[in-house]
Amino acid sequence: MDWPSQSANLIVPFPAGGPSAILAKQVALAFERTTKKTLRLQYQGGAGGLQGASFAAKAQANGQNIFIGGSHLAVARTLIADEDFDLIEDLRPLALVAVVPQVVVINPERIRARTAMEWLTDLSRKPMRYRMATAGIGSSSHISAEILRHQESLRFDYVHFRGAGPALQDLLAGSVDMMVDGLISCLPHVRSGRLKALMVTGSQRVELLPDVPCALEMGVHALDSVTWYGLFAPSQLTDTQAHAMQEVFLQMGSDTILQKSLAAMGIRWGDLYGEAFAAMVRQETLHWAQRVKSMGFKQLWLKNTEES
Repeated sequence: MDWPSQSANLIVPFPAGGPSAILAKQVALAFERTTKKTLRLQYQGGAGGLQGASFAAKAQANGQNIFIGGSHLAVARTLIADEDFDLIEDLRPLALVAVVPQVVVINPERIRARTAMEWLTDLSRKPMRYRMATAGIGSSSHISAEILRHQESLRFDYVHFRGAGPALQDLLAGSVDMMVDGLISCLPHVRSGRLKALMVTGSQRVELLPDVPCALEMGVHALDSVTWYGLFAPSQLTDTQAHAMQEVFLQMGSDTILQKSLAAMGIRWGDLYGEAFAAMVRQETLHWAQRVKSMGFKQLWLKNTEES
């Protein structure tokens, strides 16, 4: 099968300005260089990325509709009892395209802490004084912040936005105080000094932020996860279509311009395709199901949903 025969759509589940949208733009540019066809970005934000996922699951399975989703979907499968799509059943995993660390960032005009330890101490001494921005209830930024709150017994107010882009803008404006954000979107602001990075998630430091400790160093062992992003299609896609699409994505992974662009943002191309990526999605879903249930996040989700 010769794919693509025409331009295609890339459904993005968050507004412009956030990690998903920034990565989607890079994917679209690499797609165009590889295939000489256009990959149109179609934004379908809302509900922590679930609105876009549901839209993608119901789209025509004709090879022209692609969805960029991430680890937040694996969390959502456990958090939401009444979703109108299922990550495992309704979306077909095609390729893992990026693995990205998250960063705890603060507005230095709002919080004067110089280190992660000072920040944690400040939060524990002044409960409910600070406001934590998230990309939406159930998003990666929300779950990471909740893991941090749970392990360190912190208390703060949440402000949930319709995506990381709007949340980041309000953080820069000083309307909120802090956020757990993807390295992709916050790095330029950390470099400019408008935001201060205190900690990266995971078990090792990030090359682009060598002076920022990782969660493991800080003893925050539960904050061990990084964010991943992959390309999906509606589940009714045929094997022939899927294999043709995966071949194109494999070629895109060798695009030197893409590699350099991603490296500059601290991202590595995922390089998992087809069943290997599908197995990872299933494993991630099981992992988050166990973690969500063990920490009581389901009740948290339902409570926040009712109040929003």
